[in-house]
Amino acid sequence: MEAAAVGCAFAHYRLDAPLGTGGMGVVFLGRDTRLCRPVAIKVLPSDRLDERCRRRLRQEALLLSSLSHPNIASVFDFGSHGEIDYLVMEYVPGVTLDVLLRRGPLESNEIARLGAQLARGLSAAHMAGVVHRDIKPGNLRVTPEGLLKILDFGVATFAAGGPRAATATTAIETTPSLAGTIQYMAPERLRGDRADPRADIFSAGAVLYEMACGRPPFSDPHPVRLIEAILNGKVPRPSQVNRRVPAALETIILRALDPHPARRFARAGDLARALEGVIVPASTPRSSLPSLMRWTTRMAAILAW
Repeated sequence: MEAAAVGCAFAHYRLDAPLGTGGMGVVFLGRDTRLCRPVAIKVLPSDRLDERCRRRLRQEALLLSSLSHPNIASVFDFGSHGEIDYLVMEYVPGVTLDVLLRRGPLESNEIARLGAQLARGLSAAHMAGVVHRDIKPGNLRVTPEGLLKILDFGVATFAAGGPRAATATTAIETTPSLAGTIQYMAPERLRGDRADPRADIFSAGAVLYEMACGRPPFSDPHPVRLIEAILNGKVPRPSQVNRRVPAALETIILRALDPHPARRFARAGDLARALEGVIVPASTPRSSLPSLMRWTTRMAAILAW
């Protein structure tokens, strides 16, 4: 579908190049020809034009429209054109976090800075009653300036007991309870419990662990053993994998990753403040993130060429 759709125009948008494929659709770099700006456009593949998928895309648009925060990608438009259902979002330059992590662990200050931004974005979503349910490095984009944006609310839902849960639409109710990526999923979700904000905090803890160690906390390729490991909650301490991880940062990561929801940070804002508290002042050597971003941008250009 990606190759066939490039150059396709509808409404006042044009699809220029595929950016990635997710569980809910294909995302393209596109162009808003009225406002003359780049945009990201999520399009449902032709084999997913059933009513359930269309409701989920519409739900993503409605959820994003309720959120406004610097660390969450904004939604601009939603609509249908012939047999095409589309969602138009802010185009975020840069690369996803999983690309940055291909070179290994990040420096501790960058872990804290990026992690705090992730937590701030989650806090805004949770305050609006929205649980993302699929926080992972591939859904986090980092700009060349070091700004982190949360992407892809395709399996998000309203929090259990939250202000909008009682009025959830049918589309929200039918979103699969295990939607998301098991490798970063909280144990209570694997047990079938309804998602609440602490599940996102666990996923954020898994991302922090990967930033610190260069590998996810749970990575067994066998699905049954992977689920058992998450339910048991036993992982090596980050400092056992990477001796450069400071004790204060390790404590934060392990608390966010606690298998018992009540022992995690109660709110994403608390996680953000804890991470901000371990950032070393700017008098220390400069961050390695800008050079890493420049390296990644050069590699992307070489591969595209």
